[in-house]
Amino acid sequence: MGRARPAVRPHAPPLPRGGGGPPPPPPQPFSGLAVWSFVASLLLFPLGLVLGVLALTRPRTRPERGRALAVGAVMIAAAQVLVLAVVVPTVVMDGDDRGRGSSEAGSAPEQGEGEDPDAPGAPDGSRPPEDPEAPGGPGDEEPTSISVYDIEVGDCFDSGVGLDEFGSGGAEEMSVTRLACDGPHEAEAYGSTQVEGYDSFPGDDEMYAVALSECNALVQGYVLDTWTLPLDVSLFYYHPGAESWGAGDREIICLFGEAGGGSLDGTLRGDTAELDAGQLLYLEVTTPLEVMIWEEPLPEEDIALRREWAGRMAESIEREAAALEAEAWPEEIAGLVTELVAARRTSLEDWNAAAGAAGSADFDQRIEAGYAGMGIDVEIEIREILGLSTGE
Repeated sequence: MGRARPAVRPHAPPLPRGGGGPPPPPPQPFSGLAVWSFVASLLLFPLGLVLGVLALTRPRTRPERGRALAVGAVMIAAAQVLVLAVVVPTVVMDGDDRGRGSSEAGSAPEQGEGEDPDAPGAPDGSRPPEDPEAPGGPGDEEPTSISVYDIEVGDCFDSGVGLDEFGSGGAEEMSVTRLACDGPHEAEAYGSTQVEGYDSFPGDDEMYAVALSECNALVQGYVLDTWTLPLDVSLFYYHPGAESWGAGDREIICLFGEAGGGSLDGTLRGDTAELDAGQLLYLEVTTPLEVMIWEEPLPEEDIALRREWAGRMAESIEREAAALEAEAWPEEIAGLVTELVAARRTSLEDWNAAAGAAGSADFDQRIEAGYAGMGIDVEIEIREILGLSTGE
């Protein structure tokens, strides 16, 4: 039982959904070498270690599942090797020390003898725990295998199969490897939400639609400025599958990842301490329209769906224009904000026309004119004055 994972690009139209695109790939067979490496790691760990390494490094001539099993085998075998490397010498040295103690005359040392009297310690002579925030201390994030159900907002990790393996077809996964966010990692969890309003599992297509809407709305609260996101960053989701739904799973986890399956390096989380009140206000007012733009359907999708989106775009533009007018902006951008509001409202004619377009050709022409008239050049100038990203 795992969690399905479709994907969508935030800076371009979404990938096809359901019947709108190619069918999901057929189930891939498990790698026999990976399976045997995992079994051997439990029974004869040296052999499990060798087989696990071979399963991970050998060239793949056909698509196979089992990478997670091979990784697990290597980790289990390596842990057993580590235990033997530490426990055996410790037991031998402890026995040797006891032997010396029984044959040598003398008394126990006085309390504190041989120790620094100024060294910190508890009244009973024990040492305080290490500072978890100290460099190299327990607070440093070590690679840890966790269940997909235990992923928390802010976690960075590598998935079991690779975010680019299945595209919009989804995948089933049970575990990931949590990593430090300041180093290379495949994904970063930026939000989560609970699915509500369904008495039974609504199907993967509906889960995709819910994830798309809910996770898009959570982006700004995490990154603060959506214009700072690299263009190759995509949105991915873990959402309930049919089986996990039956077990009570209702959580959608929203992820950032690189569209081509590469690594992220460093967190994408924004820091409110680095932005002033004016910057935060401008981002709060303008981000909902950015999110609506991300939801643009693909050109090959049904014209009714595209018209419906154009209508929502028009509504979002009108709400943003009203919100911009309602605020008292600093003098250096007040005139530009007025220009931006005028441009947004001028573009409404084309967006409303697109919402009622008779066919695809008319629709495409109208939304092209709508985008061109939105005043993006004015928006970039406002951002430059405010000290916000201009997307370059």
